[in-house]
Amino acid sequence: MDRRNFLRRSAAQAGALITASTALSSLVGCGGGDAGTPIQPLPATFPGSSTPLPATPAASGAYKFPQSVASGDPKPDGAVLWARVVPSTADDVASAGGAGSYTVKLTISSAAGNAALLGTTTALTGTADATADVPVYEFYDHTLRHRISGLKAETVYYYQFTAGSNTSRVGRFKTAPAAETDNNALNFAFISCQDWSVNHWAGLDTLAQENIDFVVHLGDYIYEAVGADYQAGGVESAHVALSLPNGTTLPTGGKYATTLADYRYLYKRYRTDRRLQNLHERFAFVAIWDDHEFSDDCWQDRETYDNGTFNAATGVGDNTAQTPRRLAANQAWFENMPADISFTLDPGQGITGIRIYRDLKFGKLMHLVMTDQRLYRADHLIPEAAPSPLTGQPVGSIGARYLVPQATLTSVEAAKLQAGAALPDPLALVSVLGGAQRQWWVQTMTTSTALWKVWGNEVSLLRMGMDGNQIPTAPAAFKAKFVLNADQWDGFNAERKYLMGQLLAKGVKNVVAVTGDIHAFYAGVVMADYDAVTRLPAMVDLVTAGVSSNSNFSYFYSAATQPAFAALKPLVATSEFEAEAIAIQMLSAAIAMAAGVSDLGNTAAIQAAVQAAILAGKVPAAAFAPTATLSRAIVNTFDETQNGAMGTLVASLIANLAATGKSVAAMTLYGLIQQSLATALGIPANLVPSSEIVKRLNPFANSTTGAAPPVNNPWIKHVDSDAQGYAVVSLSKTELVCTFKKMARQVGGVAPATPVASVRTARVAAGVTDVTVV
Repeated sequence: MDRRNFLRRSAAQAGALITASTALSSLVGCGGGDAGTPIQPLPATFPGSSTPLPATPAASGAYKFPQSVASGDPKPDGAVLWARVVPSTADDVASAGGAGSYTVKLTISSAAGNAALLGTTTALTGTADATADVPVYEFYDHTLRHRISGLKAETVYYYQFTAGSNTSRVGRFKTAPAAETDNNALNFAFISCQDWSVNHWAGLDTLAQENIDFVVHLGDYIYEAVGADYQAGGVESAHVALSLPNGTTLPTGGKYATTLADYRYLYKRYRTDRRLQNLHERFAFVAIWDDHEFSDDCWQDRETYDNGTFNAATGVGDNTAQTPRRLAANQAWFENMPADISFTLDPGQGITGIRIYRDLKFGKLMHLVMTDQRLYRADHLIPEAAPSPLTGQPVGSIGARYLVPQATLTSVEAAKLQAGAALPDPLALVSVLGGAQRQWWVQTMTTSTALWKVWGNEVSLLRMGMDGNQIPTAPAAFKAKFVLNADQWDGFNAERKYLMGQLLAKGVKNVVAVTGDIHAFYAGVVMADYDAVTRLPAMVDLVTAGVSSNSNFSYFYSAATQPAFAALKPLVATSEFEAEAIAIQMLSAAIAMAAGVSDLGNTAAIQAAVQAAILAGKVPAAAFAPTATLSRAIVNTFDETQNGAMGTLVASLIANLAATGKSVAAMTLYGLIQQSLATALGIPANLVPSSEIVKRLNPFANSTTGAAPPVNNPWIKHVDSDAQGYAVVSLSKTELVCTFKKMARQVGGVAPATPVASVRTARVAAGVTDVTVV
């Protein structure tokens, strides 16, 4: 047989209709066997279904590829290729019901001259390395997934489909280095969270120009919600409003995808964007899902739009199960992502009839381990329907998933560990991965011989906490340590400790997670046990902001503007106007303390002391009146709350207001501290260093000693919580370099012509479990 020809028939992978063929004369079967495995015949029905597999005559007439083409899961000998093919008269997004099934032709070539044809519909030129006839089934919404093998390692290939009289755009992928290759370099990008309905996708064009080998997509490829409250931010005019074929009304307005038609619609609509098509045409994707491919903050087949149920007698809660919806989401993901995975419609398999966790090797340099952190995870430790100790009402998301008391999490987790001790999997009630996947992860990580072990990880491993005990003005309810996000690994601490302990016990080095989900850039060190007296570093976590989704900062800012959280707002954001208000509070407290008031919660006593000081001419009355002309522009303090000296920005704002004479309150407070220090030091006031005064302008510092304010999460080396963007990783034998690329804002519904606004670089040296950011 000519080595340039594929077998002109295809076979089905056991459990998933991914057709396959090989460029070698020694044929590889769809079951994934070695060279020489006989080709298996196509099944009589779709895997797990009673629907007969129809005949697929050659497509004739006019056809189109409205979602273009894509490739995924690059291996040393091939990849999975994808396309959606419909008659030219069909709608680009609606399903082409009644169009039937048919066969299209695939052509693959490594001829370098085809580089100029990338993204065009011009026919490939030069010698074809292979051709194949590939079936397209109406049952799968006219999508195809075709695994090609038998190609050369570390080689760029161009591919194109022909349907009747029409051709697809030309796509490209690069095969991985062979397992035994001692390669010196590898480049890839990682992205997540591309909400069609907010901000812009201009960054995808920039990403398409990067010098990378492939793209890792960490989930939230689509957002199941349309018109949700968190999508209220502006969106570029290039993205029209979405309209689900069916949908279910959200409690807060808008709708969420419910049916297979809904989920299919979202993937097809998202991939009509030419920028996303362009990226898929240029690079193979290695993709997993997160929550929004099914439902926000989901677990298994449970949604969290409502609080679910809670049994006070047992302390057990449960969110609403939506099994048909979960199955629909699974099928739509399988149909639309070019991933080499198993999938079956067999109802006996339930929601786990799809397995997306898998690993890929890139020579001796990198082992990429991709996990599924939604389909097997247990319920959040604290059910949303659990009653609040303050109100008796369900805690809801804030109290169960966000801003959760750390002591409560620890207590509940201990109880669940005790309850699960007799189960086959003792971590079953507190797990993200589930027992089988956890065992696979440990085995894969601890036996890998690659220099770098890179974990495609959906939700951050970094402890993101806040100590309310360090906030003088916090109400009693907030005088505790909090975990900011218990939907990520902070909410499943026991399993995190187990995984990190396995890495340390078995001496596994150079483990780095690439992470998405949280809509912010982070870089930090994952400790084996964050609560230990001596913290031991186990691995590094690098987190990318969302492509377009509203930022982590925006969500916390929205919560902080609610009256219940007013006392915590300086931890998230401030402004000149609000900084002056803090200065007035600090000035009032200082006067009251000097007058002998010990209870700073006694508002009447403080006001009396202030009035007396004014009458005595010690301070001007104007120092206690807000200045209406001060700026109310938002200043992000959330970043320093998470990994910096708390209150530094507030102190600098007050100091600037004093220096520029814009606020009588700020000038009075500054002068009071200056004079107090001068008296204590026995020097003229003008000789007191300004740095010593600014220290004491910090509302979280010791006003007497100027001792440094608290620093939360010292293991976090970088955070940019108000961002959209992507990240690029370059690997060598000496270091891993990750470049965070932050996008500029849109203006008037128009995406920026120069998308990248700023760049930060994180470096991880081989053999060192730490990260530096410049």
